[in-house]
Amino acid sequence: MSIFTLTYIYGGPQEVLAEHRPAHRAYLRELNEQGRNLASGPLGDDAALIIFSADSQREVEEIVAKDPLVVHGAVTEHEIQPWNVTIGSVGGAPQGS
Repeated sequence: MSIFTLTYIYGGPQEVLAEHRPAHRAYLRELNEQGRNLASGPLGDDAALIIFSADSQREVEEIVAKDPLVVHGAVTEHEIQPWNVTIGSVGGAPQGS
């Protein structure tokens, strides 16, 4: 398993964001229980950061595609980056070398 960061930019209508945020959070809670979503939270008012444990970037893309905020157009941009934790830990992910 590798660690990936996912940054969301919310650019869709605010009412769509508000309507689907509960389903989005339930989805992320489910992923957390599975050990996939290691940590997540807002970055200001129009963005969010999610830390994933996954086998590949493609797997993270598949997870993103099912997120209710993405499905309903509240997320207008996202970026996935591999992340090598070198000091500390996130959600139990071991630190790198």
